[in-house]
Amino acid sequence: MATNLKNYSTTKQVAVAATSIVSTLDGEKAFVGQLSFTNTSALAVEVIVYKLANADTPTAGSGGNWLVKRTIQPGATWSPIVDIGNLVLGNLQTLWATAGTAAVINAESSGTVES
Repeated sequence: MATNLKNYSTTKQVAVAATSIVSTLDGEKAFVGQLSFTNTSALAVEVIVYKLANADTPTAGSGGNWLVKRTIQPGATWSPIVDIGNLVLGNLQTLWATAGTAAVINAESSGTVES
């Protein structure tokens, strides 16, 4: 097995529908060492982060399967790693995000992949 440093996404815009930030393939594991969301809007926007099996669908409501959520103020950046600690994705898992407004939240992430 090899472990490689990987920049998962560079300024990926988060949609209202679930946006994949990091995914693992069959036989892979991923460590997410850096994850941030920047609000480029003039309004506050809620961001929800999910860590699910690739086959699962993110659900936001009460009793939903989200990991963490936060309303990000205009021009501010939020790093969920500060709130939840290190993220490790197992075999066939995806880190998803949704935003309350489309095309105003930029996601940045990096880490390592073991395959």
